[in-house]
Amino acid sequence: MTAQGSQLRFLVFVGSVRRNGMAARVGRFVQKLLETRHHSVEVLDPKELNLGEVIQPLHFYSNPRQVPAILHHINEKIKAADGFVVVAAEYNSAISPASSSLMGNFPQSSYAYRPSAIVTYSAGKFGGIRAAMQLRQFLSELRTVHVPAMLVVPRVHETILEDGEETTGGYLTRAGDTMCRQLAWYANALKKHRESEDTPD
Repeated sequence: MTAQGSQLRFLVFVGSVRRNGMAARVGRFVQKLLETRHHSVEVLDPKELNLGEVIQPLHFYSNPRQVPAILHHINEKIKAADGFVVVAAEYNSAISPASSSLMGNFPQSSYAYRPSAIVTYSAGKFGGIRAAMQLRQFLSELRTVHVPAMLVVPRVHETILEDGEETTGGYLTRAGDTMCRQLAWYANALKKHRESEDTPD
């Protein structure tokens, strides 16, 4: 349970489809952080979802019956979530294409009035910080409220193992825990307000 006494439901968006990439291990690390705080967590991995046949976002279809079932399925998960964590690599000083492609397939209304947290990583010493700055704009456009704390993972191939365990002596866990506490605080506050007040659309 959270400090406020209610379990929260979070979606973790993993933003890479590269073979032998680092996204899965970072996703496992984040999942463990959230589950340690007794939250319900589901990881959405584009490699496993296999959205290769999707040619346009859900909300661009003029005939709802033509929308692929997988898009409806994911959209319902997004709408049911209390908040989101985006795990993204930095490609060419920018957001990874898999991140923007996966999340951009769904309307802003599905994400709106829920908090988001940013986790970036890279093989170098800066940990994908430039992608993190772009994700702030991207997540604001999706109408989420991104929390102040971010988790930036440098030299990911050395600092997080394949099973999601860290090698930094607890540094990443402490930084990640701050992010998770902020995410839960915002999620609880916004959830209560959505339940008691109409959203200002």
